[in-house]
Amino acid sequence: MNSDPTVHFYRFLQFKSLRRCDGPESWESLRTHAIGVLACSLVFAFFMPCSARGADPVNSYIASVFQMVRKQRETLPRLIAPANATANALIRGGKFYLGGDKGFASEGSGRAGGLMMVRRLSASNPPMKGDVVWLAYEPSTYAKVAQQARALEGKGCLVVVFGPKPASGTPHFKYWIDSFTPLNASDDFTRMGNILSLWSLTGEVAASTARQGKTLVFYQTIQILTSRQRYKMYKGMAFHDGIPQMAPVAPGVLSEDYVSFIQNMLQNIREWELPKIISVGHKMARRAREGRPALLTVIAHVMPHSVNPNSKLYRYVNSQRGGGGDRLQGKLHRGDYLVFVGYAGVDLDLWREVRQQDATAAWIIAPLATEVDFSQWGDLVISQHWHDGDCAVEAPGYDIRILPPSGIAQLFIYGIMMRAAGAH
Repeated sequence: MNSDPTVHFYRFLQFKSLRRCDGPESWESLRTHAIGVLACSLVFAFFMPCSARGADPVNSYIASVFQMVRKQRETLPRLIAPANATANALIRGGKFYLGGDKGFASEGSGRAGGLMMVRRLSASNPPMKGDVVWLAYEPSTYAKVAQQARALEGKGCLVVVFGPKPASGTPHFKYWIDSFTPLNASDDFTRMGNILSLWSLTGEVAASTARQGKTLVFYQTIQILTSRQRYKMYKGMAFHDGIPQMAPVAPGVLSEDYVSFIQNMLQNIREWELPKIISVGHKMARRAREGRPALLTVIAHVMPHSVNPNSKLYRYVNSQRGGGGDRLQGKLHRGDYLVFVGYAGVDLDLWREVRQQDATAAWIIAPLATEVDFSQWGDLVISQHWHDGDCAVEAPGYDIRILPPSGIAQLFIYGIMMRAAGAH
């Protein structure tokens, strides 16, 4: 039996929790639930040794994430100046590039809820004077990205740099966005802070152009049946031709809506999914010790750049190649354990492969309303807690919701899982 008091506490909360999918609860049941959780928290805090509380990597990580999000929300006015500068450059005809950290650039380009005009920075398509370039760094890549940023500024590009404050102090860039992550943070945590800034700032850019009568074109998720028709209609356009027309939005409104959504989403993950995430991490660690590590595969923009392909905790299967069960052909064996960090719904090709091999899986997804209970096959479903369409913010006058939360949800769950497995 596991003697970790943290795990027993989480399991107790899971047993006591009301299921979100059971429909609306009465105020009385919610009040009783809240009192029970509070009482358990107090008992847990009193009896657990201070040294154990401080040393728990899962709790420390979660606390750091919520602190980072809170700091970003408290300092949203810092986004106004770079947002207005970016908006003005785009209205004047500048192109828009993302670079630096590959996960950051991948998350922000070709993305549901993101701008259609964004492209990744590359040597074959260099930016010119008047173009906009957003660059992100981790502590280990700061010097390289800083040199790149200065070179681009020298060419006359508008450069916005994202990342943690270096040991030398505030960077000497005209526009720098603090990720509010410590210098000793893991890359996945730093990347989460940069992505939160990325989408918050994107919202402010859209608001700034709307106040000038221009509506930027955003992607709609392919989950929506009409998205392909919409894409063909607006392909190659930076701004709409007048329809749809985003209404003027005051500074701070869209970024506040986005960060508020993120806070609620992370809170829901912590409240409803934490015991399951921890159990997956523990299972991965146990299987790795036994010499039969789990398989990990991901479907996302940011996640392929955030996993360790050489990890001893799991065997990584690159899900960007091939489709469905073909990704696992010859790699999944009888009795194996698959951890799938996906998007919306269970990948049925992968599910079929798991069933054929008499294996089990943990599906880390945004569950679809039509899906069955996968626990009947011994599988576990962990919800990312974002809704259909993967877009968090409704911009007045616009035809679709914008700014995706899924990348942050995936990074948050993966970070908890890895720390529960002992990877950090």
